[in-house]
Amino acid sequence: MSEEYRLSYFNSFRLFNRLAYGVFIIATLLMWASGVGKGYAQYVYYLAVFTFVFVADEILFRKNRNKIPKLFFEIRFFAYPVLFSVGCVIHELVPVFFVGILLFIFYIVIQDSIFTDIFNTYTNNFKRGILCVVTGFFMFILQYRKSIVGVWFLIPVIVLLLYGALVFFFYYVTYRTVMFLDERYTKLYFKNADMISENKKLLKFQERVEKVNNEINYQKINLTKANDDLAKINEETRSLIEVMKYFSASFNVENNAHYMLENVVNIKETGAAALYLDKDIYMNEEPYLEIISDNAVAETLLRQDILSIFETVKKRKAFTPLVLCDNYDFKYPYLTGTNLCNAVVFPAYENENIYGVMVITSSKYDFFENGFAFYESSIMDFTSALISDRLYLQTEDMAKKDGLTKIYNRIYFNQFYPEMIEEVKESGDTFTVVMLDIDHFKRVNDTYGHLAGDEVIKSVAKVDNDFAKKYNGTAVRYGGEEFLLILRGKGVEETHAILKEAHEVIKANVVEFEDYKIQVNSSMGIACYPETCDDIHEVLDRADKAMYYSKEHGRGRITIDGREGE
Repeated sequence: MSEEYRLSYFNSFRLFNRLAYGVFIIATLLMWASGVGKGYAQYVYYLAVFTFVFVADEILFRKNRNKIPKLFFEIRFFAYPVLFSVGCVIHELVPVFFVGILLFIFYIVIQDSIFTDIFNTYTNNFKRGILCVVTGFFMFILQYRKSIVGVWFLIPVIVLLLYGALVFFFYYVTYRTVMFLDERYTKLYFKNADMISENKKLLKFQERVEKVNNEINYQKINLTKANDDLAKINEETRSLIEVMKYFSASFNVENNAHYMLENVVNIKETGAAALYLDKDIYMNEEPYLEIISDNAVAETLLRQDILSIFETVKKRKAFTPLVLCDNYDFKYPYLTGTNLCNAVVFPAYENENIYGVMVITSSKYDFFENGFAFYESSIMDFTSALISDRLYLQTEDMAKKDGLTKIYNRIYFNQFYPEMIEEVKESGDTFTVVMLDIDHFKRVNDTYGHLAGDEVIKSVAKVDNDFAKKYNGTAVRYGGEEFLLILRGKGVEETHAILKEAHEVIKANVVEFEDYKIQVNSSMGIACYPETCDDIHEVLDRADKAMYYSKEHGRGRITIDGREGE
């Protein structure tokens, strides 16, 4: 029996022992006080014995004891029964007290039987045999030594044998019970060990299953993310294809720029998108800027800083994206003062020449975590379309414009002029045509040569074109040295004031050619619908006649249709 088990049981027996010792001490005192029995020495003896065993058990079974030596149990097994039975030697015990002492000895034997480590051994059988003989001799032979005569001697012997048989019977029952429990314990132990082993296997298997499930879940998450990314890439690819289709059907650079920016904003859900193109990129004399934004502050900052951003990118001389702000970390002093979280600049370049920038901003954290490929593809597709558009515009411009003066030529005028007058008729606008002719141009050619004449023509054409742009009109080289200035929404008096200014500019310009300085003058004629002419189809002819009136009446003057005599 293990020490833990032994101590646990002895702690329980300790309580029963205290109760038993207390009962016997009180019974002894009561019998002594009542005068039952003979011989007070016997009561003193039992009081001393019970007190002794009580103190001995308290010392032996104290709570803080970690281990009880086996020798103590062996001594206790023999000493206690002998001490209790020796009392019979002093004097014959009262029958009731005798039976109580006999039961208490049996109680001590039971304790020893329960805590026997090895059952069914010769040592244990011998111990119990000796104990039965000794205690039986004292308890039965000496107790009834005066009463036994003759054959009656056999009665104590029979009682002694029955007492021994009872002790051995209880020992045997205890032995069989413990063996049965031990067998059950052994079976349960191994069964439990098998279950523990199986549980460990199951736990390992469960861990493996959980690990596999975690891996599967992780793969599911990655697969879902990959599917989402693939769907997003497919959407972006389809949108780029649609943009390219639009580019292929349109030769308008500004329309293409707007469509490209709208696609970027819709697909990527950006906060703002801006495209800046430098001047003279697609025959544009001024820089082009397009901004799509849902934030007025961001749009204002883009308009304010876009030129500086463009200059920074050009000085950088790199074609990779420039990060202005990365998750609120502003790396350049641009676009600050707003809730922008990310901002990146994508250079637009052609033949290693940066001609513009696309700026993408967002207030979302980690907005560019999937990279810049879509934006770079968008701006590269736009560049490819721009090259085609520019070639188309140049070809178209060559067909529409005069090769020398770069203003509209007579051929293109014949195409758009009929459409223009139909629009004016429908809208009811005022429509004015000015015919202009260079005075004494033949003399310039004869005196200074045709190259000098070309410079004079370019000088006058520039003035014509400048005033057309200034007043939203159209400048045309109508003939060799004849030009048109067409103005919509301008009446006779307003047009006359404009022409006076233009006439002075022409006269003030001195054309320098080689070592010559050539003074230039011009004759002009004005016709206006409906002020001077009721039929819009006759306005051009009436302006031509007014111009010829100026040439025939002194040159260098302006004539208004219907007011030739003024």
